[in-house]
Amino acid sequence: MKKSSSCRTTLSEVHQQPEESFFFEQTGVLENIISKLCFTEELGNGEEDYTVEMKTIYEILNSKSGLKYSLLKDVILDQLLKAISTSQEERVVRTSVAILSTIVTANRSVIEDIKRKGLQLYDLATALKRNIHEAVILIYLINPSPAEIKTLELLPCLVEVVCTSKSCKLELTSILLTLPAASLMIIEVLVTAFDYETNRMHLAAISSPRVLSGLLKVPRKDNLEEFISLAAILVNCMRFDGKCRKYISEFSPVPPLVSLLWSNQKRASSVALEFLNELQRMPRSSAIALFEQIHKQGSINNMCSLFLLMQNSEPEYRLLAANLLLQLEVLEDTSAKSIYREEAAEALFESLTCEEYPSTQALSAFILSNLGGTYSWTGEPYTTAWLDAGIDSWCSKIAQRILHLGTSVFHALDKGLNSKFKRVSRDCLVATAWLGCELVKGPDELRHAACEIILHSIEQFLHPGLELEERLLACLCIYNYTSGRGMKKIINLSEGVRESLRRLSNVTWMAEELLKVADYFQPNKWRISCVHSQILEAGTKCNGAVTALIYYKGQLHSGYADGSIKLWDIKGQKAILVQEMKEHKKAVTCFALYEPGNCLLSGSADKTIKMWQMLQRNLECIEVIPTKESIRSIDSWGELIFATTQNHKLKVIDASRKAKDIFKNKRVKCIRVAQGKVYAGCMDSSIQELMIINNRQQEIKAPSKSWMQNKAISSVSIYKDWLYSGSLVLEGSKMKDWRSISKPQISIAPEKGASILAMEVVEDFIYLNCSTSTSSLQIWLRGTQHKVGRLSAGSKITSLLSANDMILCGTEKGVIKGWIPL
Repeated sequence: MKKSSSCRTTLSEVHQQPEESFFFEQTGVLENIISKLCFTEELGNGEEDYTVEMKTIYEILNSKSGLKYSLLKDVILDQLLKAISTSQEERVVRTSVAILSTIVTANRSVIEDIKRKGLQLYDLATALKRNIHEAVILIYLINPSPAEIKTLELLPCLVEVVCTSKSCKLELTSILLTLPAASLMIIEVLVTAFDYETNRMHLAAISSPRVLSGLLKVPRKDNLEEFISLAAILVNCMRFDGKCRKYISEFSPVPPLVSLLWSNQKRASSVALEFLNELQRMPRSSAIALFEQIHKQGSINNMCSLFLLMQNSEPEYRLLAANLLLQLEVLEDTSAKSIYREEAAEALFESLTCEEYPSTQALSAFILSNLGGTYSWTGEPYTTAWLDAGIDSWCSKIAQRILHLGTSVFHALDKGLNSKFKRVSRDCLVATAWLGCELVKGPDELRHAACEIILHSIEQFLHPGLELEERLLACLCIYNYTSGRGMKKIINLSEGVRESLRRLSNVTWMAEELLKVADYFQPNKWRISCVHSQILEAGTKCNGAVTALIYYKGQLHSGYADGSIKLWDIKGQKAILVQEMKEHKKAVTCFALYEPGNCLLSGSADKTIKMWQMLQRNLECIEVIPTKESIRSIDSWGELIFATTQNHKLKVIDASRKAKDIFKNKRVKCIRVAQGKVYAGCMDSSIQELMIINNRQQEIKAPSKSWMQNKAISSVSIYKDWLYSGSLVLEGSKMKDWRSISKPQISIAPEKGASILAMEVVEDFIYLNCSTSTSSLQIWLRGTQHKVGRLSAGSKITSLLSANDMILCGTEKGVIKGWIPL
């Protein structure tokens, strides 16, 4: 009556109705009142007041017993539901939704009545899509299943509510749940409740700074459920796109999220552990600032909470709590024994030595390997690169505290180093190398004991077939762990390990120092092994010959005669095809790396050079450079691209993509770019040199005077400071000496009547593919120029690549094979 004079008459009529009057008359009058109260234009802007009044009317009816009052409640619900489902007027639907939301919020049992009366989620979704944001509260309160939410396709509307919550026409301040909060909790379902691909699709829609900014503002102070939902969403956003981590670290409300650790709700503490462990995967300086913020918030409370969670949580969350506890403990003043540190380390060691649970074993190894390291903003661990530059004071403190636990650390790591799971053993190698950097500063007794425990396990990582990074880490471990009294352990290193160290001496001075010690005691202990073992075979016949090979971004890329390109993940002796595309119209003839933008170049017989970039783990073409002729080979230096053509022309293409000829009077067959120079092997058996910086050209090998030996240079290879060329014979000299000497320092004639088609130089070996046996590789010792073996590819070799110690070839049948020396 306060809001509308037109209501007074009907209210008086209701009051004057005798008890025995027909119920239908009362119903009709009440419907008239609801209609006028809710939807008359006379009400003006008092919507919030009358939504509360309608809730009060419903509560009065709800407090009465008897059929009549139940039926009158039904009248109210029927009127509101009818308006939501049938009205075309936005104001009517909005008002009905607002009133129904206030009623349901105050009395959740009404939800069942609404469902019984046939309220359709579709009608609420339609209202939400009509910009009636108030509908989101009803959708949340009805609690539809994840599948139903997905079917409604609400995510764009939910994002809009979160980002523009102030635009809501009715501010429902009287209810406990806000529109953004309801949207937040529905979004949590959409990014967590489905399969991997569906969750990622939904995460892609909310990972922008605009949406993250809106999400971070949603939770209200001390509202546990809202902060739980926010934390769950942020965890998944960081896992989906690591670039979110920097924004989240700068703007997220860390204190209330940390306080979830104190909650008695298991879901709250679990999501807090996940959030903090995910957030700390950032550059070390930012991670330290995060831990200092957590420490200031309440060191004792947080550490006690983590300690209790570590004792009472499931195995995965126990390890997450241990990780946080070990890092927070560094901020404490004392470095003496700590119950927190001992229990946390024990939790990690226990999981590391238990292979029955591979997931927790892998997690404990990962945590140990990165306790003293750092991450990129995308969350990728950079601990190995961190070790190359030496560890900082923070990492040194953590290492000291771990080493205080004694030999139990190394017994656990030894178990992990010998794990059958590659990821676990590699992470343990990183952890061993990190601790060794600090161990070498400490007492000899512990270092000697550690050497006794794990040296034999470290030796396995020096095998030539393993990745160079692993071999370097193993070399660092041996150097640090065998310092002092442990140095005598080097005497007993196996021949294979000694050979690996000799190979690594070209890369790191530590290997050279270790060899000096070993050779001092037993100078004739090692020898070169010429036996090769095949470690790789991959490919299919459907794309024709493998015409080009290269490693890019840690994956093997192969080009084919039909113009397709394939990407392979090489895991041990297995090659897993991860991507395939066909962008070239004819054969892919060559690959090269292009430094600007960290790109890949592919040349083709279709008269194009294409530039590729790895975008979100997919290789995508970002530029096409047209050429006038088919491309035979390419290389690059800075922004310059050098290419040989089918007609034996050498072109240089600059940053503006203008091309010009080099060595115009020569017909060039092959090129190699190194140390700011271009080396071109020519059809007349000469080798030309171009100094890129000043465009100076000179001939470093003249054409052969004998017509019998005037054969084209088919291959040019550079190893260290040596330049090798292949034609009828292989010749090699130091690059600086080619022009000044009359005879090459190395000369190899494969066999009578044979010409060299392709070659690669790897460590101690030279591999030759010759015209007399196109399906095999000859193995020659680089030092003594002796032929020591042959590798069979099974069919004609059409491409050749060296990678670390491996030699790889592609064949005309589409097969890729790889070998390493034992």
